[in-house]
Amino acid sequence: MRIKSFYANTVEGAVALARRELGEEAMLVESRKTPLETRHLGEYEVVCALVPAADSPKPSAAEDATAHGARLATELAEMRRQLDVMGKTISRSAWSGTHWPGASPEMAEWHARLMAADLEGDLVQEVLEAARRRAAPDGIGLDSAVATALEERILVNGTLAAPSPDGPRIAALVGPPGAGKTTMIAKLAVTCGLAARHPLVLLSMDDYRVAGAEQLRSYATILGAGFQALESVGALAQALDEHRGKYLILIDTPGYGPRDMDRAADLAHLLSARPSIATHLVLTACMKSADLTHVVDRFEIFRPSSLLFTRLDETASFGTAFSLSVRQGKPISFLGTGQDIPDDVEPATGARILNLLWPESLSPARLAA
Repeated sequence: MRIKSFYANTVEGAVALARRELGEEAMLVESRKTPLETRHLGEYEVVCALVPAADSPKPSAAEDATAHGARLATELAEMRRQLDVMGKTISRSAWSGTHWPGASPEMAEWHARLMAADLEGDLVQEVLEAARRRAAPDGIGLDSAVATALEERILVNGTLAAPSPDGPRIAALVGPPGAGKTTMIAKLAVTCGLAARHPLVLLSMDDYRVAGAEQLRSYATILGAGFQALESVGALAQALDEHRGKYLILIDTPGYGPRDMDRAADLAHLLSARPSIATHLVLTACMKSADLTHVVDRFEIFRPSSLLFTRLDETASFGTAFSLSVRQGKPISFLGTGQDIPDDVEPATGARILNLLWPESLSPARLAA
């Protein structure tokens, strides 16, 4: 059975898209309003299924094993998401700076401020414990001690892809639908390739959306970059060999939702098996903590080396994203701050992350002082 989501501004329009791609035999499984993070794809999401004919060949044992593993991973991710929600609820309700033995009013205030900035409760307690240990013997102010404790936990790697001794720099962007991967590819193509007059090529594996590769093809035409639309993992492997003379190769991938991870297995295997490919997991900074955790768990099959956050202009808090980076032990590579190409992207730095966490109190200028 093949299951896929289609988006449009009306349910009828989404069903029409499904019938156009899957055929008249497509069955409507579910229809619903799209969440805010994917609302730009259409007001409604329709999930349709195509049941193969009875005489269709049965999947091989390897395919069965792959599908079963993907389903187990999805179920495990959902369990972890629910436990994460429960843990945060308990932490926020049962712990506070005023219940900390010997906590000063200043410490209690910092606890409230960090929690209000959407840092996870366990991380807040860890930061404040470190700050208290630092402030007492050194005689420094608590504000500076908190800033230092936060700075020590920031993980950044503002590099798109490491140079290879025998080939090009290669980076792949993976993530859920609506995260902004294709637009980010265009921004990075300009800032990391074309601006330095380096030859590059954009490869699209996005054959899942209707006309999914056309947006990237348009960007490539405007930027004067090479472009190739690919329909299989084998074609991607061949294209990587063909473009070994390029300086930079950027790979755009489909937006895989929770029901699509079976389809992602082959691509994930290729990307994770090649150390020369830097895989960035693209996430929106305005997502809730539980949703971010759920997505990271699903995409761990790609073995992403870095987290790349988009839509910083749509949130007033970066604490959730920062907490995720610390908890996962994965550095933040780039930050997307809007839709403008190529302006609204910047490499992540410790000073910038600190500024996002607490602009008024923890600015780089203050740290330097």
